[in-house]
Amino acid sequence: MGPMLLTLLLAAAAAAPSPPPGARVVEQVVAVVRNPAGAAPRPITLTRLEAEARVALVSRGGAEAAFRSLDVEVLRATLDWLLDEMLVADESARLRLDAVDREALEPALRRFRGRFADDDAYRRFLARFELGEEDVAASLARTLEVERYLGTRVGRGVRVGDDEVDAALRARGAAAPSAGSRDAVRAGLAEARARAQAQELVRELRGRAEIRVLDPALRREPARGS
Repeated sequence: MGPMLLTLLLAAAAAAPSPPPGARVVEQVVAVVRNPAGAAPRPITLTRLEAEARVALVSRGGAEAAFRSLDVEVLRATLDWLLDEMLVADESARLRLDAVDREALEPALRRFRGRFADDDAYRRFLARFELGEEDVAASLARTLEVERYLGTRVGRGVRVGDDEVDAALRARGAAAPSAGSRDAVRAGLAEARARAQAQELVRELRGRAEIRVLDPALRREPARGS
């Protein structure tokens, strides 16, 4: 499908009225990403969003979590996370950093399959939600690539001074903290600072891209009355 045709289809999908009662929607485009702004559009369908949510739920909460119904809050959070990962992965590719190879991916795939009681349960999960193993592998590989990239960009230069540790301990009312307590506070402050750096990086990447969320319910701040 050429870029011009894809653009026309996405525009039509955004402007199309709601389907009449009884009609069945085969697929729905919920968001479109252009990165950088003006580049060819990449659609995110509801099917893909739900698949990404299922994979994330298994990875983070266990197999039973993936079989729960997906409400709008889960889908909204998944879309926000997916957009961020796509943009960071794009930046990694732009800088020509090494892609995640199969050898590096295998441990993540084994951990994912290990969330299920056995291989049959894993196969039932894939079949129930019409997922291919390549879908799972692509999602896990992207997450690994993002983690690898962020590891090179944030956190390494974080320094937490003794005065900051002292201030944090005083705020907690720790009069005579142990060395272990100081180390734990220092690590927590460093982690918070690295997380803030990562969030700032993502904001910068979002500023370069054009993101349109077509489903009002999935927007970060839905318009009032929508």
